[in-house]
Amino acid sequence: MVVAAAIAIASLLGLGAWAVFRARAPGPLTDPMPSSAKARGNVSGPVPDSARAELANNLVTERLWKLAFAAPSEAQLLEPAQAKIRDAVAAALQSDSPDPKYFPRRPTLMPQLMRAVDDPRTATDKLSRIVAHDPVLTSDVLRLANSALYRTSPAPIETIQRAIVILGVDALRGLVATAMLQPVFRATRSNFPRFPRMLWERTERAARAAEMYAMKTQPQDRFEAQLVILLSALGPLVVYGAALDMYAQRPQVVPNPTLCVALTAALGPQVSKRIARHWETSPRLVAAIERSPEEALTTALCVGELLGTLSLLRTQSVITSDEALATAKDAGLPDAVIAPIWERLTTAE
Repeated sequence: MVVAAAIAIASLLGLGAWAVFRARAPGPLTDPMPSSAKARGNVSGPVPDSARAELANNLVTERLWKLAFAAPSEAQLLEPAQAKIRDAVAAALQSDSPDPKYFPRRPTLMPQLMRAVDDPRTATDKLSRIVAHDPVLTSDVLRLANSALYRTSPAPIETIQRAIVILGVDALRGLVATAMLQPVFRATRSNFPRFPRMLWERTERAARAAEMYAMKTQPQDRFEAQLVILLSALGPLVVYGAALDMYAQRPQVVPNPTLCVALTAALGPQVSKRIARHWETSPRLVAAIERSPEEALTTALCVGELLGTLSLLRTQSVITSDEALATAKDAGLPDAVIAPIWERLTTAE
């Protein structure tokens, strides 16, 4: 089975890939910009190589999953009962007609949000009306706007209109999308409840990092950079839920954290892509989730997740700040990109 092979390869080669990655010198960043970014222009400063950023991102993300599931660092052989769980999860999520209980519904207001800036002259009014329809959403958006990740002034932001003035329309759209999706990540399981909490914290940090990266390289993509982070996080959450459901159907089998890590790494991106298509998101967002090197949002996704994950691992005392910054530099991220984003992420701790 393809998934079984992917899990075995990921488990056996993870440490080796990390060693190879860290052994590579950063090297000069000679014209690594995706062609789609070149075509749109508006790019200032060097842009990291998306392939190097993706490799680093995959490796540090695996470390985060191991921490969230409390999995041992060394790969373990699967017992037959665990292999059956693996195959059942893969079959459920890769089916041509997957069980809808595993896939979150698109938030009702999401299509309106996506259309909210079609006409810049009415963007402010549209956003205000979207949020005003839901008092809980309003509260969540204002909480995010006043969080250390986004707050830019000592005075609190008390209204949506004020948030638009302070943060801008694109930034607020990202906050609205984040607030819409946050309830999906609230832990309701007794097994591995730390995983959805850590996944969500990484998602918040990564969305902010991706937005700041886009501000420096493709300012017109600020909202899309945040949205692709949110969509990418849905896949791992769905895999987590499906795995625990399969274990619940077989109560005699003890949940295996190593298998949960491997399933999340192997199936998470596939499920994220499926959700993005089902929600009828733009081809650019789908291409970024597929990690297309020709799509500029791919780099924003990898950079955002990489820095978000590194900052979270730092708060968990898994790595030091120096180790995190060295990893980011090894991935090809120049100081001009890293410094302001890292300062914002660490200020939020």
